[in-house]
Amino acid sequence: MKYNKTINLIAISIVLFTSNSSAGELFDWYGTIRAQVQDTNNGELEYKDNYSRLGAAGSTEILDGIKASYNVEFRLFTSDGSFAGSDSRARLANIGLESEYGSLLIGKQYSPQWNYTNNAIDIFADVDQSAGCTNEASGVICHTSRYGLFGYDQAGNGHYVEVLRPDRAVTYTTPDLNGFQASAMAILNDGDVKASADGSDSETLVGYNIAAKYKWQDFTLSAARFEVSSFVEEASIDSVQLVYNHDKLSIAAHYQMSEDLRFYEGLPAAGEMVEEQVYEIYAGYKFSEVQIQAAYSIVDMTSPSNVNVDTDHLLIDVIYPHKYGRFYAEYSMWGDEAEELFIAADTVILGVQFDF
Repeated sequence: MKYNKTINLIAISIVLFTSNSSAGELFDWYGTIRAQVQDTNNGELEYKDNYSRLGAAGSTEILDGIKASYNVEFRLFTSDGSFAGSDSRARLANIGLESEYGSLLIGKQYSPQWNYTNNAIDIFADVDQSAGCTNEASGVICHTSRYGLFGYDQAGNGHYVEVLRPDRAVTYTTPDLNGFQASAMAILNDGDVKASADGSDSETLVGYNIAAKYKWQDFTLSAARFEVSSFVEEASIDSVQLVYNHDKLSIAAHYQMSEDLRFYEGLPAAGEMVEEQVYEIYAGYKFSEVQIQAAYSIVDMTSPSNVNVDTDHLLIDVIYPHKYGRFYAEYSMWGDEAEELFIAADTVILGVQFDF
């Protein structure tokens, strides 16, 4: 593992340094360093890296009217200086083709479900700390987003399929059609997800994701479905979001229903299919020098054994931009049931972000 990490670091370093000999849009390396200190109502003071990363991206015309692009991105930890931490895989690794007829993206990438119904407000990139999910700096409503779905294949093997950045993904996106745009993603198998009890056959398609949005003046309405059809019991996410962006004001309403195998306290040891419904509202305003945003969500989880969860979450951010990023403060408060079942805690965060 240590050897693989070293090789990855050397490879990325070579790519970054070769940028001096690249021209135009073919190579652009980038990064963001994000460090924060957080205090919880459990009396814990903790340093946490908020998903710092290094990456490279570029594009160029390879044929008349056809542009090719790529994007690779790796995790960097400011907490201990490690590169990629315990996971040496890239966060992103994809290649794309684009023309007047739309675009095709192949490889590890952000899903349409994420792009259309979880990251729709881009003027307020949320700095979000979340109980029960990753500390991703994301979009409008990160804290209750589903980052992956779990289930068993026909041979009884357990699999976690990423929703945020799926592996082996192929996505077609239409051009902008007078405010309407849609995407369709296929998540392919590598032989790991089995289609028979003895494991002799493998699924061809692990799952799919379809999404669409329509922008009219200051409003954007979007919807998405993400389904893992290769599991014995299908896992899925359906979401819809309405966003209003005007000048310095942003308002959003979001609904999400998901179902997959869960293992929280009180459920059978083997897990159980749980249906989760999330209702969220968001508001943000950008003053002359400070951005303020808040989100409130209600989370209802229902299981066949009646181990149900009814909780809520309040998130308030104060963001002060600087020339190359931002300073931020955040208060996150979860309901009692979330604190009992998911070890969630009320949290106060102070952080800084530097982008280059």
